[in-house]
Amino acid sequence: MSQSIRQESFSEADDGSSTVSQRTTHPIIGSRVRDLRKAKAMTLQDVGRGTGLSVGYLSQLEREQAMPSIRALSIIARFLGVNINWFFPDPEDEAGAESAVIVRGNKRRALRFESGIRDELLSPSLAGQLELLLCTFEPGANSGNELYAHRGEEAGYVSKGQLEITIEEDVFLLHEGDSFHFDSSKPHRYRNPGVDRAVVVWAMTPPHY
Repeated sequence: MSQSIRQESFSEADDGSSTVSQRTTHPIIGSRVRDLRKAKAMTLQDVGRGTGLSVGYLSQLEREQAMPSIRALSIIARFLGVNINWFFPDPEDEAGAESAVIVRGNKRRALRFESGIRDELLSPSLAGQLELLLCTFEPGANSGNELYAHRGEEAGYVSKGQLEITIEEDVFLLHEGDSFHFDSSKPHRYRNPGVDRAVVVWAMTPPHY
């Protein structure tokens, strides 16, 4: 972290953040917090309520006008469901254009869910109109018991195992080599009904969790 953020004097604020007189947040940290928040369809007020951090501070962080303490960034990461490393740039890519276009296999950012799903981000960021994920489902892992809907479209390819997708009243069982596409505004859910791990390359537009 010390290599990614310029060193300037700061003091701890009451909400656990750090206050500074000049911009000190690395631009990738602020944008990654903002992009992940928006991908989860959350407002600054939602994050503020969930973390106990002030909306003003969160806004400054996203606009690169405040530097978060490790404590504050850990709270934000936990609330958004990611490891704190999600927000930091790779020092090797920081100065080049590659990080805006390419995601190396050993540098994917990942989201883990209690339900047994792990999403690895194949897109360089969540700022565009398309989100590409490598989703791993442990046996029995699912998106929840209730159907849910959101604007956009989803498509994917089952590279390993089985995937069951429910769209409104219809239930579809996909096997290795099968693919799918559907309108996300239709209530849906998905799960791995098999005894083996399932792996799916999943695309969403716009980005959504």
